[in-house]
Amino acid sequence: PLPGAREGLPYALTFPQKRPGSSEGAVLSASPSGLGSDCATLVVMSRSKQLRHVRSLLLVPVALLAACATTSAPEPSSTEITVLIWNILHGADDEGELNLEAKGRYIAEQAADLVLLQEIAENCERTGGIDQMAVLGEITGMSPAFGSFMPYQGGRYGLGTLSGLPVTESRTFRLPEGGEPRVALLQKMQVRGRTLLVANLHFDWRDDDSARFAQARALLAELDTLDLPMIVAGDFNDIPESRTMQAFFTAGFVTAESPGPSFNARTPTIDIDHILIRSGPGLELESLGGEVLDEPTLSDHRPVVGRI
Repeated sequence: PLPGAREGLPYALTFPQKRPGSSEGAVLSASPSGLGSDCATLVVMSRSKQLRHVRSLLLVPVALLAACATTSAPEPSSTEITVLIWNILHGADDEGELNLEAKGRYIAEQAADLVLLQEIAENCERTGGIDQMAVLGEITGMSPAFGSFMPYQGGRYGLGTLSGLPVTESRTFRLPEGGEPRVALLQKMQVRGRTLLVANLHFDWRDDDSARFAQARALLAELDTLDLPMIVAGDFNDIPESRTMQAFFTAGFVTAESPGPSFNARTPTIDIDHILIRSGPGLELESLGGEVLDEPTLSDHRPVVGRI
């Protein structure tokens, strides 16, 4: 970077001869002559009297002159975000063997911008007393956040989100209880200088959908108080045709992933993990498609990816 220089500004170039009495060699200078007060000045001096590296120096004015003939590239009108969701079975496989680091490596390989995870343990006995979101954050290089459902085995149990986007606010929203306590993890993030709400959820699992439907209605009521574009995703524990999912569709949400079974991982037969989007002030969200990933052994759910 040039001190005081600004990208995309034009430069006028001069090539004066070696300065009389100078031992520094020739001088190449760039100045804003007649081109506006925002231009910067560049001076490059050779360390050699013979200016042996003149070809390398000449590359500099070529790049600078190109700025005189072009304007700065306009900001792209859209940004693509990849979202990965995955119920990771408290960091174990479907036979109960702990494999959190293998999951972390798999997540990193997907290169998603947002990763919404369910069944996360924090300092629990059965998972070795480790902070799983902290470990996954270290492996992936993403910012971790944890939402606690309840105390469990000396620690806490809940869900978590890894973000590659700037996060400005994180909080949990308590949902109506079912077979276990539940929260949604709500985070405000910055995209193109605008605020995007990302909600990570894990609804009740029981066959009776009463608690699940109550959780959906409570979350929707909270979301409707926030006039923001939204991604709402996770383990809904219900199929697209259910009244739980239809409540979201009625509220203006659409799916960002292609329909497909995600549970159980070895022989998936049911579509219960979903990525939903809804546009809001400043950001129009559009699905670019997605799919259930072919990963049958690391958890009892398959990961699902959506591109927005």
